[in-house]
Amino acid sequence: MRSVTRTAALVTGAVAMLVAPVVAMRAWSDPADPRISVGAAPPATLVPGDVHDPAGRMIAGAVWTGLTAHDGRGGTPVDAAAESITSPDRRVWTVRLRPGGRFHDGSLVTARSFVDAWRATLREGWHGARLFTDVARVKGAGGRDDDVDGLKVRDERTFEVTLDRPLAGFPALLADPAFLPMPDAVLRSRDWASYGRAPVGNGPFRVRSHDARETVLEPRDGRGRTVVVRAMPDAAAQYRAVQAGDLDVATAVPPDRHGSMDTDFRRHHLVVPGRAMTYLVIPEWEKRFAGPTVRHALSMAVDRRAVTEGPLGHQASPANALVPPGIALGRREGQCRVCVHDGAAASAALADAGGLDGPVPIWYEAGAGDDAWVKAVADQWRSTLKLDARPRAVPAAELREAIADRKVDGPFVLHSAADYPAPAAALAALPHPGGDASDLIEQAERAAAPDESVVPARLAESSLLRDMPAIPLWYGHDHLVWSERTRGVTADAFAGLALARLTVTD
Repeated sequence: MRSVTRTAALVTGAVAMLVAPVVAMRAWSDPADPRISVGAAPPATLVPGDVHDPAGRMIAGAVWTGLTAHDGRGGTPVDAAAESITSPDRRVWTVRLRPGGRFHDGSLVTARSFVDAWRATLREGWHGARLFTDVARVKGAGGRDDDVDGLKVRDERTFEVTLDRPLAGFPALLADPAFLPMPDAVLRSRDWASYGRAPVGNGPFRVRSHDARETVLEPRDGRGRTVVVRAMPDAAAQYRAVQAGDLDVATAVPPDRHGSMDTDFRRHHLVVPGRAMTYLVIPEWEKRFAGPTVRHALSMAVDRRAVTEGPLGHQASPANALVPPGIALGRREGQCRVCVHDGAAASAALADAGGLDGPVPIWYEAGAGDDAWVKAVADQWRSTLKLDARPRAVPAAELREAIADRKVDGPFVLHSAADYPAPAAALAALPHPGGDASDLIEQAERAAAPDESVVPARLAESSLLRDMPAIPLWYGHDHLVWSERTRGVTADAFAGLALARLTVTD
């Protein structure tokens, strides 16, 4: 970098080696420099079908153009690489690509670029595979070979997707990185490791370089600013760097700075409502938890605000519904009346239900970062309801097996994130053993249009809140703070920070 070289020439030896990185960071914040710097945790991978973390999703949104894109408001998707996505029955979908789409290496984006990338995701068992098998339920997607009955290429720009059952939210689901295309060269070579180090996409930015320290993205058309995503997993370091002028955008805020964001950054901060929520699921096979009154009592005894502002460090907000606020379509605030902390009402409700005898274990995954808040909830239940509440951390595989075998004898933690912006996507992930809720969720998924899914989803939510098979606790949210020179900072719950929209003042 020229600015670093000029500065280093003024000093000598070890002093130059020490100051050069700091000078480089400041150069990125110099209005005369064309780069924009963003701090984030390092992405786990940049192979599209395996992308699953916030940093990976953020970078993928700049490097690739999917069939659809989120509108930035958690609502209806818009066509992007797709010219049209149509279906007569919401089960068989015909996708027609826009003409002329090309990857950064100049190769043409075709129907096979998508279909063969999807087959690779299924064959390799990448993170996105479950969206094909469990969410979209593409016909024949359960195997580990390239023969998927529900994926048919019709011509260079057209392919057909057949699902096992109707899903109105399928076009919205297609905005997920799991459904991105890959060039024919990498699909033939199957050299995923090399591709992950130097991915070739079809979006507004190309990857100039990518390593453990940073990812450098440059506009594919040569116009605009280069974006440098620096690997900075520590929220406090990001925050201080923006304050010092060494970083343009921080994608995390430390707990102790949550209350001072407005003072520190005035109008240059943003809280992005999330798509993920945390629940306590009540095991339906445990008869002592069978009555909804017992479950309502457990919910009212949880002081959600005390937990989110304490052990969770302001990185989550108390839940007042079953649907996370990152979903704008049809979501209603304040649907969960028994999510309001009321110790006296909780004690009275539990007494009316005949009490709850014996130990009440709270099962959760060991090593998942839940220890502090689970202990806090157990303490609240002991204090308010006089229960023998006991945190029980077990390895992930053991927990899954215990749930499957119905050996879990108390509430267990469920972290769930909606896969596309519709209430049905959030509710479908919750336990709803038969009854009205199941029928209503299925009706919402089969709706002729996204707007038509709202009413049955709301009715399903009301039904689930009455029976409360899962107690909503809180939803995650993201924080952004940025420098005075930065403009165009926008984000949503599904794609994260929109790197392609960032600009800086000269």
